[in-house]
Amino acid sequence: MEFRSRSVPHLAGHLLLAMALGAPCGSAAQGSGDSEGNAAVLEREFPGMFEALTRLERAHGVLFGQLWLEGEAVRATGEDLPTFGFEFDMVERLTFLLQADGTADEVAEEAAAGFAVLGSRGAEIIARGNAFYREVLVILADERVTDRRAELAEAVQRYRSKPAVALSPLPKDMDVLYDHQHAQAFRGGYADLGGVIWAGHWMKLAATEPLTDFPGRAERLAGLDTVTNRFYSKLSYGQPPEFFPTELPMAPAIAPGIIFLSSESAVIWDNLAMMQEVLADVIAAPGLQDVRGAVDAVIDHFMDPTYGVTDVGDWESMALGHGIFYQGGYPLGDMTTSELNGGGHAAHLAALGRRPAPILIRGMPE
Repeated sequence: MEFRSRSVPHLAGHLLLAMALGAPCGSAAQGSGDSEGNAAVLEREFPGMFEALTRLERAHGVLFGQLWLEGEAVRATGEDLPTFGFEFDMVERLTFLLQADGTADEVAEEAAAGFAVLGSRGAEIIARGNAFYREVLVILADERVTDRRAELAEAVQRYRSKPAVALSPLPKDMDVLYDHQHAQAFRGGYADLGGVIWAGHWMKLAATEPLTDFPGRAERLAGLDTVTNRFYSKLSYGQPPEFFPTELPMAPAIAPGIIFLSSESAVIWDNLAMMQEVLADVIAAPGLQDVRGAVDAVIDHFMDPTYGVTDVGDWESMALGHGIFYQGGYPLGDMTTSELNGGGHAAHLAALGRRPAPILIRGMPE
């Protein structure tokens, strides 16, 4: 397979998201508790959005599968250095997959197998979270919905109707990203690869902003086109904001509109993003032998609705403390410099005026 240059990603799909609202919504919100039904609505009514989400989800599955093999290879050497060329090749491959002329269907089985390395429960939690995101998107895009708060509240209830595989709508303390035993093994060893995935997180959050902020179709189309252009510009080694995000994008920073309508939806998305980030850490951790046990412990932590919970105000403050600029910048407004005096996690701690308390994931192997 021939890969395109990372520095100049293919831009033929600039209208990838703008196509999403090109057709009437029809019965988009009806039957939205059915994940297959929502996928069908998106594919029929919003083909560009459906294609973009399919690529992002499959790219993440491919990453988990390949990162699992990479972690095994690194641990087998007894050292902590990533395999030479692994990150470069994977960044090229995932960037190509995320482009409009890529071949998402060819990796469907590989992506499914990649999620499967997390175990059947982990794979189902991620699949259910992705389906919930699509459901919310369908509701936001349906111009006939008169009470979006009520519709979104019902969507959260449907999502939570299977608690064994549904993340809590209560926010987890963001310090879990930094203070568990294997923190930043993925980010520290594969920073650019993490940046590709974080650009995808940014796009999913950013795509909601035109739908929550603008009532008219023309404005929404223009906003989605802006989001798409900015997403593709982040799959590069340019200058910020045309660069990989350097902090995990979170809803309070990138998608405040959805928080106004349904903070529970936004919390679920952020909990899912953080869970996948910590899972990547343990899979990539060079000194960890019981990877399966660590994966299960991470899932147990995030599925426990009482463990590591913070309040909504602290969740919003922590997310903003990481810096909107470092998380990818505003979806629609211009932003060329950081709004903070510090950077990243250091600014987050300074904003909270405290030092981090260790967040130990129960049952995670040392």
